[in-house]
Amino acid sequence: MDIYDGVHFWSRRSVYKPGSQLNETTIQKVEQQLGYSLPQSYINLMKKQNGGDLVYRYFVFEDGEAIIVPYLFELDEESGVGMSPIFLEQCGLPEELVLLTGDLDAWIALDYRQEEPTIVYLIQDENGIWEQIELAQSFSKFINRLMKK
Repeated sequence: MDIYDGVHFWSRRSVYKPGSQLNETTIQKVEQQLGYSLPQSYINLMKKQNGGDLVYRYFVFEDGEAIIVPYLFELDEESGVGMSPIFLEQCGLPEELVLLTGDLDAWIALDYRQEEPTIVYLIQDENGIWEQIELAQSFSKFINRLMKK
């Protein structure tokens, strides 16, 4: 498996439709809506393409298990990342998260419960309890651990 090397992050063929091209106004509005400053490495990536399918879509844990990160949500006030507060409430997740991708049973998020946001994976167990696994100390460390076949 190849590790992300800083180029060709976004897939040209995207099932998950990217959002509109980002500008500073949109970024500021989303950050204000969420109540957090987003990591610069994340913003830089989203400026290249505002969400969509990933070329490097596998995150491998130390034990060899892996999760698939098929896409990242678009950075927008009314969809994608901007919907985080609604999903947090609906799913019973901590308020200090910004959801980057996922569905109703598993999420990857920026966790703002520390001074610097970490990247966490949340998955609901058979009893409806959310289990949390820290994936990386920062967004840039997270993407630098993503792999492709």
